[in-house]
Amino acid sequence: YKRQAQNSSPNSKIHSKGIYQSSKSCAEIVKDLNSIGVLDKSSESEMSKIESKKKTGCGVMGVGGFLIFLAIAIVSESDAAGGGVGFLAILGFLLLASAFFYNQNLSDKFKEISKDEFSDYRYLVANELIPRLGIDIDPNSNFEIKLNLKEFPAIDPSGQNLSENTSNPKGERKFKTTQEPILTLAGRFMDGTKFNYEITEFTSAYGEWFYYRAISGKTKTKLRARKRTRWIAKLRLRYKDKRYDASSISLRVLEGFAQIPQGARLKKVKNGDSELTLVSVTDAIKQKIKLKLNTNIDAALESMKEHEGSKALLSSMSTMSFFSLYQALHSCSTKK
Repeated sequence: YKRQAQNSSPNSKIHSKGIYQSSKSCAEIVKDLNSIGVLDKSSESEMSKIESKKKTGCGVMGVGGFLIFLAIAIVSESDAAGGGVGFLAILGFLLLASAFFYNQNLSDKFKEISKDEFSDYRYLVANELIPRLGIDIDPNSNFEIKLNLKEFPAIDPSGQNLSENTSNPKGERKFKTTQEPILTLAGRFMDGTKFNYEITEFTSAYGEWFYYRAISGKTKTKLRARKRTRWIAKLRLRYKDKRYDASSISLRVLEGFAQIPQGARLKKVKNGDSELTLVSVTDAIKQKIKLKLNTNIDAALESMKEHEGSKALLSSMSTMSFFSLYQALHSCSTKK
């Protein structure tokens, strides 16, 4: 695994363009995830400071613009304006220009730092699950992890990531669906059982803006947007036949072992070819927003982040998936 630096921070080398991918021991991965958390919070703090500085810069730009306007007003009112007017105009221009370039530099810095700002729930779910799995994994063995720290759906050849945009003189409509694997794990437990685990995030979003006639008679714009987010977790265990014999477990019995947290449900179980599979899915998180005098659909959809509060649900669903399948597997152990 080759690491690539994102900015001057040493911890930013942990990920490459928002992707953390590695093959290490549990202890080393947990250490990396803790570093990712520190990096994320540090970036959020720096970004907040930059936003505050940009507001100051905007204030200076306002003062500069006011001085220029004042100089123009004095000249227009008096034909015998003195040198003080020219000084006001020059001062205003200098303030306006310097504040503009100051804010531009801050914007570039903000963009660079934001590369290390992540969706908290993604690395927190991994950071809670992996130490629990590590209890049954040889501390000297490695397992693979791929964690998407940001929300940017990868190119999906199956066509699940779609975007449709319709514009007309009366407004605009936009529809987007995404399918994004946010966490993938693969490894081996001490009894020789191999596991593959994946959490996939699905979103469906719709937004539109249109003109309407206000009570005052003026034509204004209104924006409406809604978003649905759900997650599917899939766990597959590949066991050794000499240690377990799960071929006789019916699907109904296997379903009986499944423990699913509130807010999620069992989607499918499968038994065959020395494998057990469990798939669970969360209920959809529905969000909607209405805005007046706004036509930015993308920004409205981006602002809907209530799904980021689902860390506890995803963590619980992940832990219960492993516990349920392993409990079923141990019920048919050949070494009793």
